[in-house]
Amino acid sequence: MLLDKATIRQMMKTKRLQQMKAFSAYSSFIHYSVLNHPLICRSSMIACYVSLKDEVDTHQLIKALLKEHRVCVPKVHDDTMDFYEISSFNDLTEGHFHVLEPTTDLLVDIKNIDMMIVPMLAYDDQFNRVGYGKGYYDRYFARGYQGYKLGLAYSFQHIDHIDYDQYDIPLDEIITEKA
Repeated sequence: MLLDKATIRQMMKTKRLQQMKAFSAYSSFIHYSVLNHPLICRSSMIACYVSLKDEVDTHQLIKALLKEHRVCVPKVHDDTMDFYEISSFNDLTEGHFHVLEPTTDLLVDIKNIDMMIVPMLAYDDQFNRVGYGKGYYDRYFARGYQGYKLGLAYSFQHIDHIDYDQYDIPLDEIITEKA
């Protein structure tokens, strides 16, 4: 049965609430996989989303990445998302949708981001993702992003098929607690 994106979003939000007790252990495994990923090790500038409580946690991941890499995080202005370099987790404050956003004004050029760590509500085997419906990441990728697109998700977020459209840009890889 083919599900539309709105149905997938609601289904995944419910599943995440049911699975929250296991998130800490799952996130630890995902962090280990990310930090040991060969492309992460070779990346100079890494863009990473700042997680909400029911997403794969990136707070500790960002702190670990900052020890050896330059890191930038997204900030939303109207319908546009840009990435700003941070030097510490203290460079973040609550912004749009209660997401922590950078307080720095160090805008990072899209060409300088080697690796983009991306959130999602669901994914399929072709690395298509369902986000939150605002299209920020797909629009950012369409602006000419040429780096690697790495998604972080829990295995229960997998679905058989996502009905994608011309504006949806698949990721290069997805890391879960299982693979």
